[in-house]
Amino acid sequence: MTMRKLLLLSLIAACGSKPAAPAIPMLPGDGDTHVVKPPPVKAPVQADPWTGRSDLIVAPAPRPPAALEVPKIEEIKLSNGLQVYAVKSGRLPVFAMQLAIRAGRMHEPRARLGVSELTADMLVKGTQKRDAVALARTIDAAGGTISADSTFEATLISCSVIARNAGTCLELVPEMITQPTFPEAELNRMRDTVVGGVRQRLEDGGTLASAHAQNLLWGNEHVRGWINSEQSIAAIRRDDILAWYRNWYVPANAVLVVAGDVDPRKLRADLERAFGGWRKGPVPPTPSYGEQGLSGSRIRLVDKPGQNQTFIRIAQYGIKHDDPRFFDTLVWNYALGGGGASSRLVKALREGGKGYGVTSSFDRNLDRGSFVVSTFTRSSDAVTTAKLMLSEIAKMAKDGPTKEEVAAAVANITGGYSLRFQSASDICAAVMGAELHRFGQEYLSNFPAVIGQVDAAEVKRAASEILDPKAYVMVLVGDAKDLEAEMKKEGWRYEKVAFSDPITGPMRLPEITADAKASAAAHKLVDEALAAKGGKAKLAGLKSLRMTATGTTTVSGQALPIEIARTFLYPDRMRIDATLKPPGAPKDVVISIGVAAQTAWQRGPDPKTNENVVVDGQYRLEPGSVVKQLHGKAAREADLQSAVEQAIP
Repeated sequence: MTMRKLLLLSLIAACGSKPAAPAIPMLPGDGDTHVVKPPPVKAPVQADPWTGRSDLIVAPAPRPPAALEVPKIEEIKLSNGLQVYAVKSGRLPVFAMQLAIRAGRMHEPRARLGVSELTADMLVKGTQKRDAVALARTIDAAGGTISADSTFEATLISCSVIARNAGTCLELVPEMITQPTFPEAELNRMRDTVVGGVRQRLEDGGTLASAHAQNLLWGNEHVRGWINSEQSIAAIRRDDILAWYRNWYVPANAVLVVAGDVDPRKLRADLERAFGGWRKGPVPPTPSYGEQGLSGSRIRLVDKPGQNQTFIRIAQYGIKHDDPRFFDTLVWNYALGGGGASSRLVKALREGGKGYGVTSSFDRNLDRGSFVVSTFTRSSDAVTTAKLMLSEIAKMAKDGPTKEEVAAAVANITGGYSLRFQSASDICAAVMGAELHRFGQEYLSNFPAVIGQVDAAEVKRAASEILDPKAYVMVLVGDAKDLEAEMKKEGWRYEKVAFSDPITGPMRLPEITADAKASAAAHKLVDEALAAKGGKAKLAGLKSLRMTATGTTTVSGQALPIEIARTFLYPDRMRIDATLKPPGAPKDVVISIGVAAQTAWQRGPDPKTNENVVVDGQYRLEPGSVVKQLHGKAAREADLQSAVEQAIP
């Protein structure tokens, strides 16, 4: 064996069948240990151009909120009892006035939901001097605006013009208040508009959710729980509007605020001339409802198939405007959800990526209102979002806002308060809000100072007393197929309704159990009365019936004595004669309305000669029996009232 082969065999025996890979030197760790590192790169230092400057203006330290100096408010009481507040503000040559009638949504009977809104809308649709077009042209020619709107607490008529055209507002507003005609054709159009708004609610998930939240919180027996429907609006007739107008539109139930470039010394005479025709009248009592209670939670799922987003409302009972905790509540609500992007709810939902926007708010009314948290989000995130909202409400109830949140809320609320007094119309609205709640000028001027004095401990106490994480209502408006699985997974108990269902349940009349003895006595009394008049047979043979009544009627806000005689001649003739004795009139005013078969006539005094003439001629009634139409009773009485109003100057 050669020397070469011996060396090869020795290598194979020593290393095995495969030769080992050559060793590669390795550094400890990941390769950067014991290695010299380059120095860190330093960003170039930017020279501050303001360094060393001694001529800069230093921002002043924020001062604690103080009382606001508001313009002086003059109080005027007109001879008819109308309370007036005048504010002279010569900042701009503008004249603004706002008249409030203390009659709004909260005063409506359940059988006439929407009557306050329709009445307000109709004020600009015609007077005895101008129709809707003439009213619009008159205010346009003056370069101004005029409007009427109904809120929860009041009906507001607002007018604003250039100061030199102040006479236009002083002419139109009293005319609308004392001489409205409520024309039937305009009413039909306006009723259709309001019905259209009700239908639009079905397509607006947010509006629908808010309406359901109020109904779920307050129920079907409280005015706040009553929600308009197509049927309730369609049921309102002209005589309903007339009755609402006569009952509530009286000077003693109104407040007038005038602001802008005005002369208070001259204003009284101008207002007496303008509103002198608005006659006094009694003020009806304001309806009242019992305090509501809420135990546990109630959840309503409003199924709206095909909707990708879910609108969420969480509601609880709030407070009255005059509640001692009102200012504390302003602060904690700002921190919770009223402060926009800086509020807790917004931050919590954005961090979780669950919501597009969220707010919290509470009513500021004379009566106890609602506290509502509102948002909308993807349906897949709706349950998680609702839980986040409830969690933030619970945290606020338990711990209240931090001192930093209180300070930020105070600064923002007080900082924006003075913006409410920028224009004459703003001043009208601010003064009106305070006077409707009978707070006075002190409320307006001291508002920021009171906010600035809130204490973090008192704010926390108010939040803990008002918020109750275990007693709330929740409404979700979305596609049920996308929501129910998650809701059931959370163990939520809920009621499910269709989005097109009426929100307020049907009105139920109280069940009255007749007393057997009283019923028998009543039957006996009727039988005795029939016998005294000759029995049933004699009464059945009567061919005519005459009924008379005396009382009062309201004309242009003034209560006048009236005598009414109604004669019915079987089977199809009726006549109504109304006799009034207006104070100062040379003789009685007699209004007559007659119906014969399907023809009717109306007679009253001629405005020029005061002699009775046929003022409306003959006109045809709608087809149908005279008895079916109560021989036009409702329509005829509405016509009678219109004739009376036109006959009284």
